[in-house]
Amino acid sequence: MEKMVTVSVKIPKTWKERMKKSNIKVSKMVRDLLERGILDEEVARLKEDIKKHKKIFDKISVEAVVEDLRKDRYGGH
Repeated sequence: MEKMVTVSVKIPKTWKERMKKSNIKVSKMVRDLLERGILDEEVARLKEDIKKHKKIFDKISVEAVVEDLRKDRYGGH
């Protein structure tokens, strides 16, 4: 299991009361929401990276790459 750390946050007292009435497990809810937020940010960053690199890859000819790979594998044939 991964090492855990404590993160605290202040919320309105009414929220705490409503969560208690609804039997909401605060720790689980916060962990789930944080995980989702982290994943969303990582996906957004990856999408940006893909966009940035797509411009580079679009300039590369697939045929040229295949030809170079064949030359490396088969000694220039």
